[in-house]
Amino acid sequence: MKKILFHKSFYLTCVFVACFICFSCGGGNDSTFPSEPVKPIIPTEPSKPTNPSEPSHPTEPSNTIEKKHRTLILYMAGDNSLSHFLQNDSQTGDIDELLKGVASMDASVLEDNNLLVFIDKADPDFLPTVWRVGKHEPVLQEVKQFETDVVSSDPAIIQEVVDFAKNNYPADSYGFVYWSHGDGWIPAKVSAVRSLTPFKYIGIDQQNGKIKSDDAVKTNIADLAKVLESVGQKFEFVLFDACYMLSMEVAYELRNCAKYVIASPTETPGTGAPYDTLVAAMLKDSDVAQAIGKLFYDYYADRYDGDNNFVPSNNWHGGVAIGVVNCMKLDALAESTDKGLQGVASVDNEVLRQSIFNYDRRPNVGLHYYFDMVNLMQAIMPATAFYSWLKAYQEALPYWQSTPKFFSSARGWFSLEGSHGISHYIPKKNDASDTTDIAYRSTAWYKAAGLSKLGW
Repeated sequence: MKKILFHKSFYLTCVFVACFICFSCGGGNDSTFPSEPVKPIIPTEPSKPTNPSEPSHPTEPSNTIEKKHRTLILYMAGDNSLSHFLQNDSQTGDIDELLKGVASMDASVLEDNNLLVFIDKADPDFLPTVWRVGKHEPVLQEVKQFETDVVSSDPAIIQEVVDFAKNNYPADSYGFVYWSHGDGWIPAKVSAVRSLTPFKYIGIDQQNGKIKSDDAVKTNIADLAKVLESVGQKFEFVLFDACYMLSMEVAYELRNCAKYVIASPTETPGTGAPYDTLVAAMLKDSDVAQAIGKLFYDYYADRYDGDNNFVPSNNWHGGVAIGVVNCMKLDALAESTDKGLQGVASVDNEVLRQSIFNYDRRPNVGLHYYFDMVNLMQAIMPATAFYSWLKAYQEALPYWQSTPKFFSSARGWFSLEGSHGISHYIPKKNDASDTTDIAYRSTAWYKAAGLSKLGW
């Protein structure tokens, strides 16, 4: 994500030209499921992008409210170290990419949909703003500006933006993108008491650099779910343009507010989602999530260079891993997991943590959280129960791809062989007093999947 530099002038340009410290998802995986995986749905290729223009002065939304096909909310919580990925002088930031993608679209697509972008960045002179993106002048129309700086990762602010979108730009369906740092399912207040453990969350707001990352406000997944549920209908998709968010604990928490979750089980490239190619897919009538997942993967797979001796000069060449979870299949997967764990003897957590594929290669986090779910269930379930469970898993994961290897900003190259998409937590030890494990036992997935059978 990159820094936003919105320049206002009386003569607006209208020429369109054709896109932590972490990495992104997608790609052709050199591993396989124990049985044949579900085939991905291939979307049509987008047209070539052209050049964006600059934003307009603030304008109130029209008093005449027309219901559209879809309202897409891009929630870009960039008041942190990723702020420079929003937009930059080279016009390679995610806002630049978005405008290029819009420029390549047919005007009727923008007329039939609402494309809203909330932006907060690490700039004391910038007030958090909601923009409406259109095809004609002004391309960026400022429809809501906060009077003071806000904490964009505060659920109350997310709620305000979502309510604004629903009330002023109603639609038959909704899509939501959360752009920021991300680190899984564990509540921030729990992580705070573990000095060697990073915060687990989506979103981070450092209040224009006034506070350190460790003390910044994060969004708990359960709180995000409540905000999205308030719309009164399931979002067509939720895309996490953030690291480590393709976890079963996260997806299950969102099952009642989203049809599909699109995310990476490991780091995501700092350059993030390729919005110039994704924006048209986000407004499709059908197969939306699978189209987004495939385009995300293809972008980085086409640029992939898996040489162990090669240090990527930018984030485009280091690989990717991306998956799409069908949240409507997660209750069935939870039931299958509960059934498959019947009669399973106690497990050795330390052995599992050493032998199961780990998506988190950061050397300094102390306790890792992101282990391959298929590997885990195959290791602890009886064979017959596992292959029955695997069918439910594959129905819940209609799309998953990764490049053969991935370049971690914290660890360098590592192989993705043996990975299958969704991550799952394995407690460090069976310790009833462990703060993190206490938090884990409060998750909806823990309860629904019957994980107490394992002594967790």
